[in-house]
Amino acid sequence: MKHERITLSENIKSVFLFVLFFIITIVLPIASYNELVFVFEALNKHPLIFNEKSFSACLILYTPAFAMLTRLILLKVRNIEIEPELLTQWYKVCGVTLILLLISVPTYTYFIESKIKSEGYTVCNSYSTSRGADIWVTSQHYCIEKGYRVSEEITDWLKQQTTEPTPEDVIKKVDELLANNP
Repeated sequence: MKHERITLSENIKSVFLFVLFFIITIVLPIASYNELVFVFEALNKHPLIFNEKSFSACLILYTPAFAMLTRLILLKVRNIEIEPELLTQWYKVCGVTLILLLISVPTYTYFIESKIKSEGYTVCNSYSTSRGADIWVTSQHYCIEKGYRVSEEITDWLKQQTTEPTPEDVIKKVDELLANNP
């Protein structure tokens, strides 16, 4: 069954949304996998500092909901009527996904952070970002409280170090960066 014709601008919006959600559906599992690999590679290499996003690995749970949404948008683009049962299924998938996220994110966070701590890392709240990444350091000596304003620069500098800097080296570098970034 077809519904009434949609305008060209509505069709363009629908095509754009279809492409966007199709890409998101493909990228979510890849991003989740890459986050897991990144953390375990960092633990194997044992760098001075690395960042970790606990929730990222759980993004894979969104994939079925986004896949169904992509299908719904495709039906709209093709001007095919969306059956109420299909919408009901999508709502159920979204509900199950939400419940799974509420359970899996804290569970995964607990286990991954326990693993990181068992490897000798501590979280550096001064450098952790508002974008959800936790910054882990091998020693709190690398975590300078006043370095929060230059956290990106200091973490990049620490990642480039081939030998372990002394606490004085880190303080000196933070002061230098702060002087250059008023």
